[in-house]
Amino acid sequence: MRHVVFSGLVVAGIGLLLSSQALAFKLNNSDWSYMSHPMGENLVICPDRMPGGAVERTKDGALVWNYDRFHFIFASEACLSNGVFPALNSVNQIDFGQIELARFPLAVLAQTVSFFFTDAPDQTVECDSRFNSAVQWYTGTERPSANQFDWWSVATHELGHCLGLAHEDSVTPLPVMQTRLPIGFVMRQLTTDDIAGRSAIYDQPRGNAGDAPAPASPAPTTAGGGGGCSLVPGSPTDASSLGAALGNIFLPLVVMVVVRVGSRRRG
Repeated sequence: MRHVVFSGLVVAGIGLLLSSQALAFKLNNSDWSYMSHPMGENLVICPDRMPGGAVERTKDGALVWNYDRFHFIFASEACLSNGVFPALNSVNQIDFGQIELARFPLAVLAQTVSFFFTDAPDQTVECDSRFNSAVQWYTGTERPSANQFDWWSVATHELGHCLGLAHEDSVTPLPVMQTRLPIGFVMRQLTTDDIAGRSAIYDQPRGNAGDAPAPASPAPTTAGGGGGCSLVPGSPTDASSLGAALGNIFLPLVVMVVVRVGSRRRG
């Protein structure tokens, strides 16, 4: 009897370990950690043609990322890039319009591009984001209907790219930085994986005393570069998320079977 109880405790402990979330966040090649006060620059929302409530939901999406070592800061709304996206022009702009890289109008919900200079490829100097104007958006604070995509969720995701995180689909629960957002779903709160990724960048920042270098005019001798990420529509039964969930469910069961078989043989 004592042996059975001990085996049960071992199985329970292993099951908890296996079912707990493993951290698998991925980082972009550049971020703001070289600054004394990351991010340290204003984000500017261009409200032109945005649906009502979009400005507020964008700021809500930024708020969840802020902590003592990193802050998104917003300036007054303005359209300073003449409708060009992306544009390396010293303006961290979030706007609304067509996404030319999308093969089909609804193939991409939003896109973020981070700029850097080739002589400092790990230092983000500008971040531009665009929400796709061809998408049916929900900009409220409740749950979107079955035919709408949640602006707040997409803003949270895209600002995660701006902060320095890349896509991640291999953990359960799926993080804000997952590749896809199903229609009618929300992902407004950071998961353990999202927080760990943010901390990996900014808990011990490089701490350069200077702030982001501004693009020179004319162009600098070292060319600017850009890295872009897009959030695309998805399904709640995508193979990546389903596989991760099934893995967390069945691994403890497999361990339990192995331990029970081993116990019987010893008996």
